[in-house]
Amino acid sequence: MIYDLTILSLLPNTLGAVMPVLPETYAKFSSTGTPLGAFSCEFGTLNRFAFLTAYETIEALSAERARLMTTADPYGIGASLAGVTSTAFKPLSFAKAITPGAYGPFYEFRTYTLAPNGLAETEEAWAKIIERRHAMSPLLTNMASIEEGPQKMVHIWPYQTIEARVAARAQASKEGIWPPPGGSAKLTNLQSELFVATSFSDLK
Repeated sequence: MIYDLTILSLLPNTLGAVMPVLPETYAKFSSTGTPLGAFSCEFGTLNRFAFLTAYETIEALSAERARLMTTADPYGIGASLAGVTSTAFKPLSFAKAITPGAYGPFYEFRTYTLAPNGLAETEEAWAKIIERRHAMSPLLTNMASIEEGPQKMVHIWPYQTIEARVAARAQASKEGIWPPPGGSAKLTNLQSELFVATSFSDLK
């Protein structure tokens, strides 16, 4: 399975015009993949929407990217777009398949940049403790980028409340499993953003 994470950034003062259109944007987001979720950034760089899509193969994703390059306004909100970024990921060995459902509505997207050849060591350290951490609050996925450039690792954590996030992280820290022992040795940059599932998202 391949996951694509596309971020649509909006121009200032266009949110009101874009919101009524976004359900259709999501429904038609990909011609070869399966939309999984659409999220609005609550804490981080605002006026951005994250779209998560699953592809059976890299060829299916490549076909969709080729279509986007020949379509004038593929998302239907071209006049309001400030920028688009898309990154392809493969799930790590311990990550379960993403199944649509109501897990949020809050989703923390944590993006870590890895040192060259740092994925294997990081993945090994995470694999040792992830089940214990998952029991405290569910991990939606942990995935590594397969694009050129510095490798990114994105892990997504859903929470029903902000208080639940604080409690889970405090418990994991108290038990000494978070951050994962040895799991930070090959990280060069860490970023956390809080998104909220949209009403039309399959991941709620």
